[in-house]
Amino acid sequence: MAKLKKLSTGQKMGCESVLGCIFQSWSPSRRKPSLPEKDHRVKDNLLAKSTSTITDPKILPRVSTDTSSQPKKSDSQKPQQKPNSDESHPRKSSDSARKSSDSAKKSISSGSSRTESKRFSLNGVMGNIIVKPQPAVKPDVSQTKSRWEGKPVNYRLDPEALKRMGNEEYCRGRFAQALVFYERAISADPKTPTYWCNKSAALISLGRLLEASDACEEALRLNPTYERAHQRLASLQLRLGEVEKALCHYNEAGKYTETKHIEQVEDVIKCLKRCDEARRSKEWNVALKETLFAISYGADSSPRVYALQTEALLHLQRHEEAYSVYQKGTKRFEIDSFIKIFGLSITSYLLMVGAQVYIAVGRFEDAVTASRQAARLDPSSEEVNVVAKTARAVASARLSGNLLFNASKFEGACVVYTEGLEKDPYNALLLCNRAASRFKLGLFEKAIEDCTLALSLQPSYRKARRRRADSYAKVFKSSI
Repeated sequence: MAKLKKLSTGQKMGCESVLGCIFQSWSPSRRKPSLPEKDHRVKDNLLAKSTSTITDPKILPRVSTDTSSQPKKSDSQKPQQKPNSDESHPRKSSDSARKSSDSAKKSISSGSSRTESKRFSLNGVMGNIIVKPQPAVKPDVSQTKSRWEGKPVNYRLDPEALKRMGNEEYCRGRFAQALVFYERAISADPKTPTYWCNKSAALISLGRLLEASDACEEALRLNPTYERAHQRLASLQLRLGEVEKALCHYNEAGKYTETKHIEQVEDVIKCLKRCDEARRSKEWNVALKETLFAISYGADSSPRVYALQTEALLHLQRHEEAYSVYQKGTKRFEIDSFIKIFGLSITSYLLMVGAQVYIAVGRFEDAVTASRQAARLDPSSEEVNVVAKTARAVASARLSGNLLFNASKFEGACVVYTEGLEKDPYNALLLCNRAASRFKLGLFEKAIEDCTLALSLQPSYRKARRRRADSYAKVFKSSI
C-alpha cells in the first residue's frame, strides 16, 4: 500500500509538472487584472475544454522521468513490456504536447478577442470604426389609429374618460376630434377648469385664438389660481398683442413662467412703443420695420400689429401688400369679440385702417361701411372722421363718373374722376377710369401716365395694363 501510494503521488506530481509547464502562460496567477469577471469565466471554460480534449494516449506525457524518487525494483520483479512509442521517441511526445498548448492558446486568444470585441462594440467602437448609436425610431402617433376609430363612441361616459380620449386625440394631432371630446366633457361637468383649459389648447392648435382666450378666461373664473390656465392665456395675449395683460398673467403662472417669456413680452412692448412714435412722426419705413420685429418676437396674430403694418404699406404706396397683410391680420373679424378683447379704441382703429385699404383697392362700398362703424365706436377721433369723408367722396366720384362715361360724356366723367383723385391722389381705380375717359378724348399720352401710375400702385392691375397698351398703339400709329 505504501508503494502504491508513493506511485500515485509520483504520477500526480509528474502530470502536474508537465501540465504546469505547458499551461504556465494562462495560469490564474498570470491573468491580467484589468479583464472583467465574465472574461475570466470564458477562459476557465476554454481551459476545461482544452484539457478535456487531450484523450489520445500518444499525446499524453510520460508518467515520470525521475527515478530517484521511486524505489528500485529487481530485474525479476520487472515485467517485460514493449517499449512505448513515447519512450522510444521523446522528441515526438514533447512536440505533440507543444502543439496542444499552442492550440489551447489560440482558442483562448480567440475567445478573449471575441469578448473584447463585444465589450467594445457596446461602446460603439469596432476596430478603427466608431459606430454612432442610432436613436430609437418612435412611431408616428398621428398615423396610428385610435382605439375607437370606426366605432360608435358613447358620449355619456364619465367626463374624465372623455377627457382622456380627447388627450389621446390631441397627442395624435387630431385637434378637431379632441375638441369634440373636451366639449362633451364640459357639457357633462361644466365646473371643472381642466376641461376648459384643454379646450383652449385644442382651439389654439386649430387657429381659433379668440375662442381659446374665452375658454381660458372661463377656466380662470372657475379657479383663479390655475397656473396652467394663466400661462396659456398669457401666451395667447402675447400672440394677440395684448402685452400688458400677458405680463400680468405670466406673473400669476408660477412655475410655468420662464425668463424668456418675460423677455418676449418686454421686447414686444418696446416695438409697439417705437411703432407709435414712428406713426406720429410719419416715419413709415421705421414703423414697418418695428412691426416685423414685433411679429418675430411673438405677436404673430396681433390685429393691432398687422393694422400698423398695413397703414405703413399704404403710405409707402404698396397697396397690394397692404391688402394681403390686412386680410391676414383680420381673418375672423368680429366686432363684438374684438371689442371684448381689444377695447373700443383699437377696434375703431382697425376699422379705420380697413376703410383705407378698401379705398385703395376700389372696394368703396366696403370702405364706407367700415368707416361708419369706426366713427360709431370712436366719434371723437379726427382721423376716423377724415377717412369716413374720403370714403364717401371717392365712392360718389366713381359712381357719378361711371354714369357719365356710360352716357358718352367723357369730358364730364374725366372732371368727376379728377375731383375724386383730389381726395385720394393715389387711387388706382380712379386713375384707370380717368385714363379710359382720356383715351376716348384722344389724350393718349395722358392716359399712359394715368395707367403707369396705377400700375406702380397695383402691379397686377390687368385693366390698366391693357389700356396702357392700347394707348401706346394709338401713339405709335399717329407717329407713322
